[in-house]
Amino acid sequence: MKRRLTVAQRQALTKWGCLVLSVLLLVGAFAAIPYIVNALPQIENETMRDILNGNGAMGNAIPEYPLGGGSFEQSSEPEESVLPDENGGEFEPEEPIPIPEPGEYDLPVTSSNLAWYEATETPSLNIINKTKFSVALDELLSKPFPIDAEIDDSPLVLIIHTHGSESYLENGYEFYSPEETFRSRDIGKNVVHIGEVLCEKLNSLGIGTVHDKTMYDLTDFNKSYNYSREGIKAALSEYPTIRFVIDLHRDSVFDSNENNIKPLTVLNGKNCAQLMLVVGTNQGGSDHPDWRDNLTFATHLQQKMNDFYPTLARPINLRTAAFNQALAKGSVLLEVGSCGNTLEEAENAVLLFAQAYASLLKENLK
Repeated sequence: MKRRLTVAQRQALTKWGCLVLSVLLLVGAFAAIPYIVNALPQIENETMRDILNGNGAMGNAIPEYPLGGGSFEQSSEPEESVLPDENGGEFEPEEPIPIPEPGEYDLPVTSSNLAWYEATETPSLNIINKTKFSVALDELLSKPFPIDAEIDDSPLVLIIHTHGSESYLENGYEFYSPEETFRSRDIGKNVVHIGEVLCEKLNSLGIGTVHDKTMYDLTDFNKSYNYSREGIKAALSEYPTIRFVIDLHRDSVFDSNENNIKPLTVLNGKNCAQLMLVVGTNQGGSDHPDWRDNLTFATHLQQKMNDFYPTLARPINLRTAAFNQALAKGSVLLEVGSCGNTLEEAENAVLLFAQAYASLLKENLK
């Protein structure tokens, strides 16, 4: 004999059956969405995909930021800004570099103008004198150019790197790891790369330039200047027409609280590492009686940078060591930015430096 269901039992079964059927219909509807989307016309299809992915007009789009931080508003027809480049021409602004996020233990880098004057002020000649000698840059500027040479197809300039492993931060980085040594054997990441950028630019401007890519600090850092001295002598022997030597470095700037400071300015719409000319003397005991000729040349070069690109140059740094500068009157130690600058900021800086440097030589040489 079959047992008959009560009214309450039949109602419960009906309720659960409707619930299961509703769930199956809902699951089937979601499963059918991709097929429905793919069946839409192309333009509408892409719009629908954006909405479903949360990137369309109804989604939460990820904001974009230009290099250096801050936000910007996008219009339906963005205006194209055109900025002058180092050649005086025009260039299209580059796409902003995605800004990486610092890790838990990473340390910040702070930008600072170390030119001793603001971009809105008249550029001034300044010096950090760490010697016992009394010097007046205005008087040196009035002196004749101390080097006599001809500009032709022969090499005129030597670029060398006593501390070739000095490196920069990767592009876009405003922080660094506490374990960062700011040294690299990769010539694509250190001052050797910046020297190559400068060399190519000077040659393109008609200033014959030779680049020694040797990293003289790798064998024994304490003997770096001894090794680079021999490198300079070898180059001068091979190319007797060389009159100017650029020992290209990058600085390391930390404040009293050990904060990493990068010298930075904005020129032609680009972030540029600030530069510093370092000039040696004989106070430390080196045989360098004509160091004032080097300082005179550096003063003329500083003034040219001030004329061309105000705030590009930090004050001249006069030191007790000679830095091998007795080997050529047109010798300078060029600090391109600091360990807080990025490779791109250093590149931008030397491209401008090349313009001022080439102009100075062309005005004063035959």
